[in-house]
Amino acid sequence: MSVGEWQPSQQKIIDLAKLKQVLEQVNQVDETQLLAGLAEDFVAEEKFLMVQQQNAWQAAVELADSELICLIRFFTLAEMQLPGWQGGKLSPVIYLVKILRARSGFEADLRRWIKSTSDNRFLPNGAAL
Repeated sequence: MSVGEWQPSQQKIIDLAKLKQVLEQVNQVDETQLLAGLAEDFVAEEKFLMVQQQNAWQAAVELADSELICLIRFFTLAEMQLPGWQGGKLSPVIYLVKILRARSGFEADLRRWIKSTSDNRFLPNGAAL
């Protein structure tokens, strides 16, 4: 039996280009049928987005409010529809909502939509403590 050399996985970066890539994919699919509309490789490779810490989302401050709302809606739906895309208390929705809220762009209608669409108890505000 031989022991191979362990290689740490490459840390994936969430930069503005990555966020624009996600937005491009999202804008091409029916939000009620994400699994059927998204490419298999996208679903497999991008699920890492669902479990990143808050500091990984800094590039999102460069996005327009409408783009943030699009991502919030996508990640809320992705958690419900895509296998392996459960974010729980690390859901990007929490961090994107914080950015939108800091700009006074988070409205009650979006909050109600998130709550009615998701069974993630941490959305949209994150953990209580």
